[in-house]
Amino acid sequence: MNDKKFKDVLYEFREISDLKDMVNTSAELFSEKDAYLIKLIPGGEYTPIKYKRFKEDIDALGTKLVEMGLKGKKVAVVGENSYKWIVTYLAVTNGTGVIVPLDRELPAKEMANLITRAEVSAIVYSPKTEKVMAEA
Repeated sequence: MNDKKFKDVLYEFREISDLKDMVNTSAELFSEKDAYLIKLIPGGEYTPIKYKRFKEDIDALGTKLVEMGLKGKKVAVVGENSYKWIVTYLAVTNGTGVIVPLDRELPAKEMANLITRAEVSAIVYSPKTEKVMAEA
């Protein structure tokens, strides 16, 4: 495959034990570098999110979920690919409980079935999925 071009080439990398370690070490190593560019309003300018803030947002949401009694519980996340989705995903997986990512394209009946079968204790969803979630 790449045996000629990359033969005997070594790459530096850091050991990462899990997602929490990845977030923590990235915040330490790259705290003032941009982790994400987001648009606060559709069609607006991109706003950078630094690695330090990214970790703070994850920790803050995780703390709030624990305060809400969701420690060790299953939390569903439904929505489009976004900064808020990944913060939710990592807040749950990094110490709150078990994440249950659900496809936002599912019909309400199937969404309700999966929520029930997974024994979900809470659902985090985006405004774009509010109608389907209300039906579910």
